[in-house]
Amino acid sequence: MTTSDRAFGVLKLFTLQRPTWTADEIGAAMCVSPATVYRFIGTLEDAGLIASMRKGVYALGPAIIQLDRQIQLTDPLLSAAAPVMDDLRKYGPDGSAVLLCRSYGESVLCMRQIFTAGPHPPVSYERGRPMPLFAGATSKVILANQPARWLRALYEAHASDAAAAALGATFDEFRATLAAIRKAGYAITKAEIDAGCIGIAAPILDEDKRAIGSLSYVVGDKTEMRACQRLAAIAQSGAQEIEASLGADMPATT
Repeated sequence: MTTSDRAFGVLKLFTLQRPTWTADEIGAAMCVSPATVYRFIGTLEDAGLIASMRKGVYALGPAIIQLDRQIQLTDPLLSAAAPVMDDLRKYGPDGSAVLLCRSYGESVLCMRQIFTAGPHPPVSYERGRPMPLFAGATSKVILANQPARWLRALYEAHASDAAAAALGATFDEFRATLAAIRKAGYAITKAEIDAGCIGIAAPILDEDKRAIGSLSYVVGDKTEMRACQRLAAIAQSGAQEIEASLGADMPATT
């Protein structure tokens, strides 16, 4: 692994809880020498990914803002989903949200959220906020459509989290629960992320039938199950439209 490759590990240190770091703190967290830390810092500063706020104190840099703007303007998934989400909003009850999320390692990131008319409660799936894979329809429907080998490794590393989320006390139960979600083609959960809310989600699949993301409604918990199931069907149709758009944009292979 090159210095540049290892340097990118520094970026994971910057969080909402710890937005700034000194060189000494970075070195201690990564168990590397001061000389190595400064090589990492130089690499990231040159790329604009971190910047000095004051002498010896570093924060995320302006290149990340530039990259975020580029993602919002050019990301294929966002581009394909935006008109679909605007259409789905018409069918959601007042005070609800439509979310586009995508998988990110062992978490899920919200890429876009839009709202129907009327007041709505806060939705935890905010743009760029990592959310757990084991809770909520938005995440569970992504989890249910992942490769078996990856799921086994995930379960072995997080068996207690899976059990706490009522996904299964054993791997066989975990696999069966996810298979049921996968067969249904959608997930509906109540108050697993936000109190007073029901999540309704359908997966967005790639050509290998692996979920790259999900399309979701978040509605009030007074919404009848029949209405939730209708919204699930609409979300499924929207997800399939996004998949078709992404497939049409893929270059042909020979």
